[in-house]
Amino acid sequence: MGTKAATIVLIAHNNLERASRRLLRDTVPSLAHYRDWSFQIIGIDNSERRLDQLADAVAQLDWPSRYIWHNGANLMYGPSLNLAANLAEHPYLVYACTNHGRMVDPGWIEDLVCPFWGDSRVAMTGHPYGSPPPGSLGFRDTGQHFHIQGGLLAARTDIIRRFPYDEGKYAHWGSDIWQSYRLMEEGFTLRPVPSVISVWREKAPSGPWKYIHDSSEE
Repeated sequence: MGTKAATIVLIAHNNLERASRRLLRDTVPSLAHYRDWSFQIIGIDNSERRLDQLADAVAQLDWPSRYIWHNGANLMYGPSLNLAANLAEHPYLVYACTNHGRMVDPGWIEDLVCPFWGDSRVAMTGHPYGSPPPGSLGFRDTGQHFHIQGGLLAARTDIIRRFPYDEGKYAHWGSDIWQSYRLMEEGFTLRPVPSVISVWREKAPSGPWKYIHDSSEE
């Protein structure tokens, strides 16, 4: 069995209510389930105004944590995850979108992380989503036209440091597709996790999910 340690990343953007819900309702109870794991929480706030209540909540957590605000600048998705990887103290990053999602069973964290333990080529895990041809993003065609949908994922921290997300054209929209294709082109594997689902601007179909990222706020 591999190292039981993960850095949890939450990226807020102008919505205190949803970010607080994701932290306190979904993340904290999940982490409390894992008494023999080590966790670190990094909250990156891309909001126009500092979310003071979120900062206070992060400061009061039972795990090592830090809140980062960029004085109103929006680093966007990819650069925020690059920052988190560079600050992470643990070998695995677990990211959950703050705007949409809900925990159903705390086992989602181990389900996302455990594929790394048995295969060193696995770089990222989560829900696979159909993608346009790799050539449209500048990559060779590996025959795998899918990506790990960016709303819910886990990744090896050292691989994100070595192969960071694009901070130019694909800093936000399309960054999850770009990063998935980059990792596959480098010879890494993206591993689907059947117990989690992440859909884009849709409602997830019914299923035995442990974590759901979709357009519904329940």
